[in-house]
This record gives sequence, C-alpha cells and structure tokens, in this order.
Amino acid sequence: MGSKGKKLVSLREIEGVVSPHQRQIDSALAARKEALEYVKDVAGLAKYIGGKVESLGIGEDWALCKRIFPGVTVYFVFTKSDEEFPSSLKVLFSGRRISVMKGEDLAGFVILYVNHMLRYIRETMANETLPEVCYRV
Repeated sequence: MGSKGKKLVSLREIEGVVSPHQRQIDSALAARKEALEYVKDVAGLAKYIGGKVESLGIGEDWALCKRIFPGVTVYFVFTKSDEEFPSSLKVLFSGRRISVMKGEDLAGFVILYVNHMLRYIRETMANETLPEVCYRV
C-alpha cells in the first residue's frame, strides 16, 4: 500500500513480468535521475508539472503525484544519492482505471513528465552547470 491506503503498482505489475514498456521507462529514468539531484524546491517542481508533493513513507527524499487521466495517477519517487547508493527514481501508478490503460501510453506520459521536470531544473538553475540531459529536452 502507498499514500493514504492507495495501492501503488509498477508498470511491470500492470503489464506482466516481461514488460517492454517498463524497460523503456527504466532506461529513460536512468539517463535523467542524476539531474533531479539539483531540485531545491520540490513544491515548485510539483506545481510546474501540475502535480503535488506526496509523502509515501517508503524512504524517499521526495515524491510527486500527477493525475494523468481520470482514475490514473502516476507517482515519481526520488531518493538522493549518498556514500553507499546512487540516486534512485521510481515510477508507480495508482487508480481504479490503470488496468485499462496501455503500457505504451503510461510510459509515454512518464517520460514526458520527467522531461518536463528537467526543463524546470534548467529554468530554475540557469546559473549552474547542469548534467547534459537537461539541455536535450
């Protein structure tokens, strides 16, 4: 269970173990997660993507949720790097209608919103040297 008793699931749980769209998401997030270390105002980021800050209680540094369709919400869960582990960005889904969504559509929305987060970083950290991925979106 996740936020406020909602069941949070991965795309792999929606589509099955052999989910090509989960691999697509994993690849896109791996290339972009380093840039999220630069987020200083999580509430500002949430507002920028039209979402809100959530506390999931799963050891995250921050989590954002964004309703992408009626009955479908995506959660972006970020954990900063430390001496022992690299940063982590996970995406989970919730809602009564997630089972009727196509994995391709969910993956597309996830990548779109993570790219939008990188635009926020680029705009709010204009005087910083940012990871190259921030300049490719």
